[in-house]
Parts: sequence; structure tokens; C-alpha cells
Amino acid sequence: MLDTESPAMESNGDAFIPDLPVLGQGAEWPHDQVPPEQLSASQDAPNQEKPENQKMNSAELGSVEKAVEQFQLASAQLFQDEQPAPPPPPPPPTEEAEQVAPQPAQDESQEGTDPPQAAEDGMELEEPSKEAAPEIAVSVEPELPSEFDKLFKVCEDNPEDFNAWVTLLQYVEQENLLIPARKSFDVFFLRYPYCYGYWKKYADLEKKNGNIQVAEEVYRRGLQAIPLSVDLWLHYLTFIKENSDLTDPATEGHIRASYEHSVLAAGTDFRSDRLWESFINWETEQQKLSNVTTLYDRILGIPTQLYSQHFQRFKDHVQSNHPKYFLSEGEFVTLRHELSKASLSAVIGEDGESTVPQEDLPPGTEDLADPAKRVTEIENMRHKVIEVRQEVFNHNEHEVSKRWAFEEGIKRPYFHVKALEKTQLNNWKEYLEFEIENGTPERVVVLFERCLIACALYEEFWIKGMASLPHKI
Repeated sequence: MLDTESPAMESNGDAFIPDLPVLGQGAEWPHDQVPPEQLSASQDAPNQEKPENQKMNSAELGSVEKAVEQFQLASAQLFQDEQPAPPPPPPPPTEEAEQVAPQPAQDESQEGTDPPQAAEDGMELEEPSKEAAPEIAVSVEPELPSEFDKLFKVCEDNPEDFNAWVTLLQYVEQENLLIPARKSFDVFFLRYPYCYGYWKKYADLEKKNGNIQVAEEVYRRGLQAIPLSVDLWLHYLTFIKENSDLTDPATEGHIRASYEHSVLAAGTDFRSDRLWESFINWETEQQKLSNVTTLYDRILGIPTQLYSQHFQRFKDHVQSNHPKYFLSEGEFVTLRHELSKASLSAVIGEDGESTVPQEDLPPGTEDLADPAKRVTEIENMRHKVIEVRQEVFNHNEHEVSKRWAFEEGIKRPYFHVKALEKTQLNNWKEYLEFEIENGTPERVVVLFERCLIACALYEEFWIKGMASLPHKI
């Protein structure tokens, strides 16, 4: 029990003042607090034999008051300064001090030293209690089903047995075993990273168990392994749109950035049409018609399987919307001035002077005041926009025709463990040679990446890729 009556419990600091020595007794003062002359006077006190009722002379009283004042100053200073460690205990008292006063030992403990009874009272702060230390939770993995262990061991013993992997992955998916499924899929993708369908199965399993962020990470891992997989990109974009907060203003930008990333990674693939169409449809839903025009400008210059369909849809897009909506403001104003100058040139007489004054055009995208002129301007703008893209389409159609036969010869553009037919292998070889001689460096890289997915088990294509593109393969 704490001694609440002890002077140490006082809050004003006076408890640290020792009892004044009565006549005939000496007080034991710490050597670092009492002047030397006062200490010597205190030590000589026992040798002086004086009666108990003798009066203190003025010199002695002054010395005592001076000692008290020195002690108060030292105690206050000690109370204000926080020391990193308590001071060492004082030396053991001399025989003379023991005879004079045993009380200062308690005062020394109050001045900041650690008393011996602190350990008995449980007041030590240096060593925290072991019971207060938080317990570290040890995670214990759940016991896996015996059927899983059996199927997994078959795959471990013969990792090239693709059918064994299929059986294992079907089992963990049907039984909805999340921990075994993670282990199985992760090991499977170390050997077969190009199986895009199983990346989707893995992500769907995580989503089924409510792990949305983990599912997104699975998609990202798959797209890093096979960035040219149009199907995996489409599944990922659908996942993003379904699991985004549509009320968040940042969601639209996040989805647009994901689409942009997808077409940068796989948009030059000959069979990337569905990816472009998905991007265009989404921008149309957002009513960003100028963005739709920009996307058509990009796809119309890329040789793809559905190149002609893209141009037809672009013309429908132009004919069904006002130019000030499907063109940017800068393009609209520039085109308006070009058409205005062209129409003015058409009515200049033989003498080189215009028969009609030039009309002042409204600022920005504002409509013309005259309804007839407004309709004429809109139709002229639409015609001019299509005419410019027609030239791009014609050039792209020529590039498609040169690759069409090679693309028709690709019967299996995805990865599979089954052997490819010899005709398909030869088609890949000829296609690569053609692209190296006639294509752009970008298209050569994309074709090699496509080839190494379908022909991943044929080292001759890897060797050819390293020889042709040592910095890419």
C-alpha cells in the first residue's frame, strides 16, 4: 500500500524539504547540494556536547536557513529537469551520519533515486510487465482435402500433363476451395501463363468469394503475361465497369484510362476489332462524341479484320450528329473558315472581285443566323470530314489486302498444348518474313508476340525472334 500520509504525496514540492535538525542533531545532506562549509559543520555536530535546551545562535540559524534554501532550489531544479536515467544511489552513510539522523535515506529516494522497495511495490518502469505484451497470433493453415492433395500430387509428379491440371483446376473451382485454388492456379501459371481463359476463372473465383481487389490483381497479372489477349482485356474492362462506383466523379476517367491502356497494348492486333468497338460504344454512352471521332481516326489507319465495317460506322456517326458535337471546337472553327473561304472563292467574278460581301462568321461553334446557310454549312462539313477520312481508309484497305491471306491461314491464334499443323507453322514463318521486309517495326514486334503465343512450344520461333528482335524477346 502507498503511504498517502507520506510527504512524498504532497503536490507543492515541500515534501522534499527534510525536517530541520533540532538542536544537538546533524542533518545528512547530499554532497552535491550542500555547501562544503555547511557539510563540515554538520559532520562536526556530534562531537559537540550541548544541552538540549541550548538556544541556537544567529550564525547557526543562518546556516540552517541557507541550507534549506539551497535544498529547495536543488529540489525544484530536479523536479523540472527530466533526466533520461535516474542518478546513481548515494554512497553508504558513514558511522557519524548513522548516529546523527537515519531519516535522509527516505528523502534521497524522494529526490529521484530508485529506492529498494520500488521493486517490492511493483512500481518499476524499466521492465514492462510480461502480461501487458500483446500476444502474436500464429496463423494456422487449414487442412487441405485429401482429394486435393491427391490431384495436386499428380500434377507435381508430371507437370507436363495438361489434362491433369485441367482436372485439378476444375475440382477446386467446383468445390469453391479458395486456398487450394490459389495454390493450384499460381503453380499452373508458372508453366502455362498464356491460358487466358484460366486467368478469368481465377479472377471469377476470387470475385465469387467477395475478394474484388484480389480479383482485379489477378486480371492485372494475366494481362502482364499476355497483353495481346483481346478476350482477357474485354473481361477485365467488363469487371472494372461492374465494380466501379458510378457516383464517383473519378470513375469515368479510370475506365477511360483502362480502355486506353487496352488499345495501346493490343489495339494493333489484326483481330482487335472488338476491343475498339467496345471503347467506341462506351464513349458514345458517355455522350463524348468528339472522343468517338478521335477513336475512329485511330482505328481507320490500322489494318484489322473489320476495317471496312469501321469506316461504315464512322460515316453513320458523322451523318447522325451535328459537327459541333463530333468535332472539337478547334477543328470545327478551322473547318468553318475553310468552307467559308472556299464558298467565297466560288463566287469571285472574272475581274477578281467578289460579287457578294464576305459574311461575318459567328464566334466559336455558334450556328449561323440564316437557317438555309446553317443547313448548307452542316452538310458541307459532314462531306468534308468523310472525304478526308476516305483517303486514310483507301490506304489502309491496301495494307489489309497484303496481309489477308496470311491471317486467313491462322486457324489457332491462341495457346494450346496440342501440336500445330505443319501448314500453320509454315504460314507463321512466311508471315513473319513478309512483315520483317514490308511492315513497320511496331507491326513486326506485334506479329512476333502473336506468333509466340500460338507457337510457344516451338523453340525455332523463339530463336528467330531473338535473332530479329534481340531487344524485345
